[in-house]
Amino acid sequence: MKKLLSVFLTLVIVISCTGCSAALKGNTVNTKSAQEFVDMMGMGWNLGNTLDPINGNGDDLKYETSWGNQLTQRELITYIKSQGFDTIRIPVSWGEHTDAAPDYIIREPWFARVQEIVDWCVEEDMFVIINLHHDGEWIRKASVDYDGTMEKYKAIWSQIADRFGDYSNKLIFESMNEIGFDDLGTEKGCELINKMNAEFTELIRKSGKNNKNRYLLLAGYWTDIDRSCEGIVMPDDDKTILSVHYYSPSDFAIAERGTEWGYRETWGTDDDMQYLDGQMKKLKESFIDKGVPVIMGEYGCLKKDKELESRVKYISSVTEYCLKYHICPVFWDNGEEIDRAALSWRTEGLEEAVKAAKQNGLAGRS
Repeated sequence: MKKLLSVFLTLVIVISCTGCSAALKGNTVNTKSAQEFVDMMGMGWNLGNTLDPINGNGDDLKYETSWGNQLTQRELITYIKSQGFDTIRIPVSWGEHTDAAPDYIIREPWFARVQEIVDWCVEEDMFVIINLHHDGEWIRKASVDYDGTMEKYKAIWSQIADRFGDYSNKLIFESMNEIGFDDLGTEKGCELINKMNAEFTELIRKSGKNNKNRYLLLAGYWTDIDRSCEGIVMPDDDKTILSVHYYSPSDFAIAERGTEWGYRETWGTDDDMQYLDGQMKKLKESFIDKGVPVIMGEYGCLKKDKELESRVKYISSVTEYCLKYHICPVFWDNGEEIDRAALSWRTEGLEEAVKAAKQNGLAGRS
């Protein structure tokens, strides 16, 4: 009898511990507010052009290298952490990795690969963001077929929420990426984004497991600062965060020679710095001061034909100003900036400038 009782108690302990470890995959962050949570996220980096490619050949596992990057290695995640990045955003496109309606089942090879990379970040005790990235082509159909679009959208997010439901709240779900509805105009488009973000929030909260405590990153309108400040209304949920991007001025950050809207190869005038500061103040007044924290989910500058000194100043300045205003900056890297094989920075002077910007930004917080 004692032996049977001993075996029974051992099984109870094993089962209990297994449940605890599953419910707490990764370290949970306990904070008083969502803003404190974002402050703890520090500075971030995007694993760009990796799990987000689209228009592939149908072989799920070949997508990861289809836009020119090598297969992600565990050592890369360790290196990113060593460079002072506390957060990794993993852009993921899902639409081409799902089976047909009505279930839209995410195919297991793709799901498992996403989870593997997420787990590497969790093992490094980093904050992690996953989203629906280049799924805009079908998500934007919501303006003409809302119910049909949301059926697919909710089916995908329901599976993600279930798969990652036992992860700690350091794993963040981002509703969508760079979505707007030009056919509706900004006012009506914002109303539609607000509705979708609200339904996303409700779906995640009702999905069970640890998702009731998960921080959610909700997309601004086209993730544009000005238009988001005009019309984005966050749901009544104290663990939601606004997502915006910064590629301004576009004639410097993303334009190449011959672009129809103009082109600049230099940046850093007094007017440039005042504009950057003004955009951060706008986010502070429109959202942060009202209890809604902000993550700058992307920012950066193309290498091609841009002056080196200006690029370094631009990237480091956006990093510093975001941190100064309590915004988590998540640097966009499509493979141009961190050499993922050599584990080194490609742009001369950028490593030192970004690390200094992090220190200066944190020191400059009020």
